[in-house]
Amino acid sequence: MKSLIKLFINLFLVLTTSKAMAAACCGGGFAAPALITGDDRAQITATYSNSRIDTDVYSSGIWQKRSGDDLSQTYKIEAAQIYHDVFQFGFSLPLQTRERSGALGGTQTGLGDIALQSGYEFLPEWDYSFWRPKGVSFLTLTLPTGKSVYESEDALGLDSRGRGFLAIGIGAAFVKAFSKWDANSTIEVHRAFEKTVHTSQIDGKIKPGTGGSLAIGSGYNIQNLRLGASATWNYEDAIQVENSSGASAQRFATASLLASYVFQDSWAGTLSYADQTLLGSPTNTSLSKTLSISVQKRWSR
Repeated sequence: MKSLIKLFINLFLVLTTSKAMAAACCGGGFAAPALITGDDRAQITATYSNSRIDTDVYSSGIWQKRSGDDLSQTYKIEAAQIYHDVFQFGFSLPLQTRERSGALGGTQTGLGDIALQSGYEFLPEWDYSFWRPKGVSFLTLTLPTGKSVYESEDALGLDSRGRGFLAIGIGAAFVKAFSKWDANSTIEVHRAFEKTVHTSQIDGKIKPGTGGSLAIGSGYNIQNLRLGASATWNYEDAIQVENSSGASAQRFATASLLASYVFQDSWAGTLSYADQTLLGSPTNTSLSKTLSISVQKRWSR
């Protein structure tokens, strides 16, 4: 039971942390769900993340180190509830503060993209198997409550706090415990829908495309402590701006290290560090380094 709880914490953090840091220059990534993959009937998680953009990577593949600070603080509440044993629903509500140094710098605070989710346990663990994992499929609706970079009226884009498009995603998460070791994997694809923007810079339709992500992770459990690592790869189609050309696809990867501790049967905390400058061959993106802490409350079935 404790192994599954710790495994869930890792899965949650892998999904939320790696995608919350998506490139500020290009509208961010997709909001992944906080799924219940253990034996709980409900859970709620509060997460605080502090992120700093370290490097910009252009579509040509050239890396440029940031000379000034571009910081983001994100406060996120996520919750999920089981119903009819194998179905679940939930939501994610982020609040973000962005800060930029320099003569033209400043601070902006507001909502990020809100996500609604539903899930179905299509591969339950009703009997023991050494190899077969538990599998949960999910459907996510992302609401464009966070302004995109294309809607920004700020010179530095500080009022851009999300992808800014209505999007629907589908995917599946798999988890498996092997004695003191555990493993997880998540795959998802999503489609964002076009919108019309009227700003001082853009007057017309903005057309996003299809994106996806793949996450894998593993961990080792020492009584109530779990130490884990993960990697997540993200891809987004080029965003087409009406009456303009030269759009490029976005690609980046995130490496994460984390430590989780179960304080009681119903409470747990997680500390993680995520770095987007270590893996893959990113393009058309901004790479961040993020430190996060989360506290979770669970209710058993």
